[in-house]
Amino acid sequence: MNAVVEPLPNCLATLRVEVDPEKVIQVREELVRDFGKNVRVPGFRQGKVPRAMVERRFAKQIREELEGRLLRETSREAIRDKKLRVLQISNVEDVQFGEDNKLSYTATLVTHPDFELPVYKGLGVQLGTAEVTDAEIGESIDSLREQASDFTDVPERAAEMGDYVVVDYAGAIDGQPVHEVFPKAGKPLTANDDFWIKMTDEAFFPGFCSALVGLKPGEGKEFDVEVPADFPVEGMPGKQIHYRVTLKAIKARQLPELDDAFAGTVIKGKTLAELREIAREELTRQKQAGLEADKRRQIMRQLLASVECELPAVLLRSETQRMVNEIVTENRSRGVTDEVIKGSEKELVGAAAQNAREKVKGTFILTRIAEAEGLKVESGEIYGRVAAMAERYQMTFEKMFKELDKRNALDEIRQELLSTKALDFLAVNASVSEALQAPAENPAA
Repeated sequence: MNAVVEPLPNCLATLRVEVDPEKVIQVREELVRDFGKNVRVPGFRQGKVPRAMVERRFAKQIREELEGRLLRETSREAIRDKKLRVLQISNVEDVQFGEDNKLSYTATLVTHPDFELPVYKGLGVQLGTAEVTDAEIGESIDSLREQASDFTDVPERAAEMGDYVVVDYAGAIDGQPVHEVFPKAGKPLTANDDFWIKMTDEAFFPGFCSALVGLKPGEGKEFDVEVPADFPVEGMPGKQIHYRVTLKAIKARQLPELDDAFAGTVIKGKTLAELREIAREELTRQKQAGLEADKRRQIMRQLLASVECELPAVLLRSETQRMVNEIVTENRSRGVTDEVIKGSEKELVGAAAQNAREKVKGTFILTRIAEAEGLKVESGEIYGRVAAMAERYQMTFEKMFKELDKRNALDEIRQELLSTKALDFLAVNASVSEALQAPAENPAA
């Protein structure tokens, strides 16, 4: 067999193969024998059909099977002999099968990118500390108290900054509802009933809450607010929104006493001291998890910056589309209309394309590192992931496995597990130093 490889841009290559006649004859003989053993022809027992009749009656099937088998076997052999790193064979063309038993064809290969692995052991990362301060524990406990708080009406005075109030409001720009003038802004800027708001300078729009100061329950007011310069809807910054607001109630928050009885309502049988210790352990766990995630992000940023290479266009397209689909689904679940999504299509696709490029590139780098370090994914690990997915979607393991296999998703799971192993290896072997912490006014910041 003669095989010639011609590299092409974008991780493509042309593979031209000429198969020796001896190989073609050998495989054809095997196929004719197999057909003779298995075909049924009226008047003959199975396996006793004359060879000439088999070749004549099943010439088309034998030819198709011969061509398919030779293409599969010889392409695999050529890829192995040439030591090519192939993702897939995207196209086979110019197949020539002559009477002289010569076979030749041209295959287009999608290949792994070609790059030199950078130094990947001992990458330097800077991390903060997982130490939990008493102030952070206090904030955590206060958050629990706020969740357990009650609200009572305050009918005897006017609203002040810092109050919780319940309002009905309607907003318009030049007499039209806000969301009709700027669909991307969404309906919540136009109107709401029984809307709770804590009166602070940052709530809603600057100036909205301060305009409510002095109102008593049942009173209303009309006023204008200016959309701030950093508002993320194009064309809205600087616009005046005219609001009509009715203050329906002023609410006072009643926090539970900070004692053992409160601790018992959070976790049955626990004292306040025990609740504080549980909060310390949970905050420590959260910080440690955050530091580990940050370590991996820093490692990947360094690897991505250290490698420059072409990437397979077919993978970039499919990964970009997958990310776009995920973003669209997430936005729809949050109530964003298709009209708004379409209006942001260019930005959405651009962001997805950049993220896809980084993910695809990172996967290739991690795969090469896994190979260099001899990291493997065992079948049991894949089965474990499939079992977890089956439980999540309330399916049997067998059904989930078949569904994933049908979609060729098992290879994706294997690749994801291998990438995770490689990144874990890099994290363990990273060189960690403590990041300098800027002083903060709030010790829990």
